Amino acid sequence: MTSTLTARGPWRKNKRMACDIDDPTGLVGEELNIVAFVMDYVEFHFNGPKLTALTDPHIQIGLQTWIFPEPGSRDALCTLIGRTVQAVSIKPNEHIIIDFSEAILTVPLDEDSLHGPEAAHFFPAERDGSHRLKRMMIW
Repeated sequence: MTSTLTARGPWRKNKRMACDIDDPTGLVGEELNIVAFVMDYVEFHFNGPKLTALTDPHIQIGLQTWIFPEPGSRDALCTLIGRTVQAVSIKPNEHIIIDFSEAILTVPLDEDSLHGPEAAHFFPAERDGSHRLKRMMIW
């Protein structure tokens, strides 16, 4: 039995662990359950799989857009917790877009947005929550 703590409430029993997702497009239907701010990057966890943004993620809610780490961006990113992925679009060397219906998360992949040699990492996960490092994707 797997339990997950989300921003929407107490521990949830029997939450399905994502598996057999080899790239971010497989996240459709998955719930974002963790947003982690680590030094100079942001992690997004989806019941197992993890997307790490090494560039500054953008979030659009309605007509307002925030760019991490600008004021208000952390709070805006945290509003994604508990939302379900509706669509994912990947354009290499441009961006990864995750559509949550009422909110859109964009991870820039373009050269001008880089802070180092890489823009993002995607870690697929097994049913037990361990990451499939051999299937890790790097942009």
